[in-house]
Parts: sequence; C-alpha cells; structure tokens
Amino acid sequence: MRLLGSYIFIFVGVLIGCGSTYLFSSNPLRMLPNIALGIIGSFFGLFVRDIFDLTMGGKLTGALLAAALGALVLTVAGNLVYNIMTRKPL
Repeated sequence: MRLLGSYIFIFVGVLIGCGSTYLFSSNPLRMLPNIALGIIGSFFGLFVRDIFDLTMGGKLTGALLAAALGALVLTVAGNLVYNIMTRKPL
C-alpha cells in the first residue's frame, strides 16, 4: 500500500498540473513545468499535513485532500509568478 499511495499522490499532482495549464496558459509548453510543480506540491501538502498533524476526514481522504491542496497552491503560485515575470510592459 505504501508504494501504491505514492503513485496515487503523483497522479493527483499530475492532474492538478494539467488542469492549471489549461486555466492559466494556452501555451502547451507550460504543461511539463506545471506537472512538476503539481507533483512537488502534492508531496509538500502531505509533508505539511504530517508536520501539523491535521486530520481531514479519514486517513486516505485526508491525505488526498492535503495532496490536492498542496499541488493546487504550488501550481497557482508558480503560474502567477511566471505570468508576472513574463508580462509585457505597457
């Protein structure tokens, strides 16, 4: 189950990364960085959940929510920083 859990959290990060690509950018070249940010964010969300010993629902449900929330926060932050850095001056 431990190995299967990691794959599930990676899959959650990939889904959030793909979804944020279509939300923030029409450029398909942004897909790979968003997927990487989603995967890193999902594990970061689990890390924060374990540090603060937060419980949200059951064990698996809480872990999935923490992974999804961490992936969402990191991909949104990464996309906002990228959009601000590449904005054309008026």
